[in-house]
Amino acid sequence: MKLYNNENILKDGQKLIIRTAEEGDAQGLIDLLRTVDSETKFLAREPGEFNFTLEQEREFIRGMMEDDNKQLLIGEINGRIVANCSVGIVVNNKRYLHRATMGISVRKKYWNRGIGKTMINECIKWCKEKSVEQLELEVVTQNSRAISMYKNLGFEVYGTKKHALKYSDGTYADEYYMILFLNGGLFLPS
Repeated sequence: MKLYNNENILKDGQKLIIRTAEEGDAQGLIDLLRTVDSETKFLAREPGEFNFTLEQEREFIRGMMEDDNKQLLIGEINGRIVANCSVGIVVNNKRYLHRATMGISVRKKYWNRGIGKTMINECIKWCKEKSVEQLELEVVTQNSRAISMYKNLGFEVYGTKKHALKYSDGTYADEYYMILFLNGGLFLPS
């Protein structure tokens, strides 16, 4: 697997390093995921639900590193992991190989600095290099900040999944299914 490392200057002047996650990042990723799960209702897990051990997280990272059809990126500021973004080709069957899915999380303290957009652009670039034709994601319909960012990147809503999430208080959230068409797909953003 090719290791990726790129330096970016954010809107606020801080330096963001985006790089491939490595086994040594396991504890930092565990800390990130436990933190972001408690900062927003827009992610897949309830606070405290992420329970990978250090070795399980290392194994997960190792698996991502060894799979040419997946990429796990981390965003670092001053040596601290503040975001992660994963992208992977849907490889269940040959008929799905033109598609990839992605997910992203950013610590709340670092929102509105351009980190999400920068990391997603790296995933888009990876998809183009892999000849992926469409990049897909799901987002909670109330997450207007993320939806706006995705639309600005060229993603469009193609459906709504009713009651996609059920919170511990018994309420539900719907999710939009969004797609960005790339490399000769149906839609090429300008």
